[in-house]
Amino acid sequence: MTYAKRRLHHIFAPDGRAVVVAMDHARESGIATGLEHPAEAVRRVVAGGVDAIMTTPGMARVVADELGGQGLIVALDSEGPVADYGVELAIRLGADAVELKVFPGSAGETHLADLRRLVARCADWNMPLLAEPIPVSFEDTSAHTVENIARATRLAAEAGADFVKAHYVGPVDAYAEHVIGQCFVPVIILGGPAHADPRTALQHVADALAAGARGIAFGRNIIQHPRPDRMAGALVELIHGGATVTAAARHLTTPH
Repeated sequence: MTYAKRRLHHIFAPDGRAVVVAMDHARESGIATGLEHPAEAVRRVVAGGVDAIMTTPGMARVVADELGGQGLIVALDSEGPVADYGVELAIRLGADAVELKVFPGSAGETHLADLRRLVARCADWNMPLLAEPIPVSFEDTSAHTVENIARATRLAAEAGADFVKAHYVGPVDAYAEHVIGQCFVPVIILGGPAHADPRTALQHVADALAAGARGIAFGRNIIQHPRPDRMAGALVELIHGGATVTAAARHLTTPH
């Protein structure tokens, strides 16, 4: 077993699925709702049973004691190239993987070249790489079609990413055929803005799992819930426990 695969076992459970909490939102805003107190925020989602968190280098440093045995993905998103420093920094922080967002379809296919350089540096250190390919931009939701997501995820896989974080859009059969069926590395789905009804988020995940997704990397739908531990627990039951949406939703009102 290579060190890269060993690190991935800290993110993907024995069933091959992963519940990751994205906690990197303050990298641009400085303070993000749900992350005002980083250690407390991490403590809550760990209590919910998540497999890993994804966060910034600074937050990773201060929440190490709260993580315990859970995995750590260090987000390397930046305005400039990261391949020349990112992997070594992540290793010093005890990371199990690094993440980089790219925007296929945007002017110049933003950051695809840096993704390829980062892949090469990750290979030097046996560090897994999570690519987050967003068609055009987060804001241009009209670009988030099955066809564009399929192209974006395949580009990330071809560049050498070990796993991919992507939007889920229905219908289930189309996503299964065009995205999951044509991307030869595991796909986990992102959450986007928090849903007004948490059950909508659970159904979104259930549909993605039915299409073949291997888990989630959700941020606001967990950390902005009044009880992040219970929302995390509901997602864990759905993804790892095989619960129905109705059964998983009981965690939102009943401690587990």
